[in-house]
Amino acid sequence: MHLICYIIIMAHMKNFITLLLLAFTSFGFAQNSGIIVGKVLDKELNNEPLMFASISIKGSSIKSTSDVTGLFYIENLQDGQYTLVCSFPGYETKEIEIQVNGAYTPDIKLALAAKTISLNELASIKNPS
Repeated sequence: MHLICYIIIMAHMKNFITLLLLAFTSFGFAQNSGIIVGKVLDKELNNEPLMFASISIKGSSIKSTSDVTGLFYIENLQDGQYTLVCSFPGYETKEIEIQVNGAYTPDIKLALAAKTISLNELASIKNPS
């Protein structure tokens, strides 16, 4: 009876140790687990999705593009503060501060408005000096 109990306890200990090792190795790989998910909207068209807008993190080479539904995501980020830059030709560029935390995924909605051009700017584009 004691031998059977000993074998059962040792089998559980082996599983427990394996579980601990897996948990510690997963923490080692979870350093860049932050994700930003968002949607880019067209303010001029009643907040319809804005396709193929450019989304980047200021000061880095990390970029993304919104899909046909306006959705974008950026993954493998370290925890910290980032400046998200969203742009689209003919629209104003928008910058927002984002806090990334591996335990929380921020869901961002960005509505871009069309860029206005003054008549003087238009004239200088048409007739460059």
